[in-house]
Amino acid sequence: LSLEELNDAALNHFIYQPVSQQMIAYLAGAALNVIACDSPNLPRGRKARVVQPEVDDLPTLENFITQLVTSSNVQVPTLMSTLVYLTRLRSKLQPAARGIPCTTHRIFLASLILAAKYLNDSSPKNKHWAAYSHVYHDFRSFGFSGSEVNDMERQLLGLLDWDLRITERDLYTEFDPFLAPIRDRLDAKHERVLRRRQREEEERRQMLKSSMFMRSGSATPHSRETSRSRQRTPEHIR
Repeated sequence: LSLEELNDAALNHFIYQPVSQQMIAYLAGAALNVIACDSPNLPRGRKARVVQPEVDDLPTLENFITQLVTSSNVQVPTLMSTLVYLTRLRSKLQPAARGIPCTTHRIFLASLILAAKYLNDSSPKNKHWAAYSHVYHDFRSFGFSGSEVNDMERQLLGLLDWDLRITERDLYTEFDPFLAPIRDRLDAKHERVLRRRQREEEERRQMLKSSMFMRSGSATPHSRETSRSRQRTPEHIR
């Protein structure tokens, strides 16, 4: 199989997998690499409240993504396609750019919203994404409002110059850490199938050769007997 054929087969296998913690951790790492952010200063209040996300109670990015996955039931193709936008955004930002503590959370959510809208005929509305973004823990809450979600979507569209295209080449590149082991398994399986077919073909050839040899061997005595009979037959009978 060629690399293109292996990539295509691996991609078709990958997109039907369930979302795993490994995928979420990889996405979090990719989002954190887009822009450097100031460290949050988390207070220890015990009173239940909804806070401004840029101020208090910032969950880890992995926990935030897990919340989005659980609440929205987003599937692997849409979720992992955010990698394309994260990489594209990183290439457009200035190296000295810095964000507030929740910037990576905003970037990831906006990327997920755009991927969902680009790849699916029907996707959640922004007000639903705002609800999905809320993480509750230790009597505290973190989340974005509907207006904040609208703003982050517009901002990301502007930063990407409205370039939302996602090609197969983009997917092969961004998914490669996940596709590589699948390619290896598929390639090994293909090699095993080829070797088995070669053995079966060799066995058929050997059986055919043996069968032809046996037929040839059984015909030889008969031919000799026929020759002797012809020698004993009187000439006028022939």
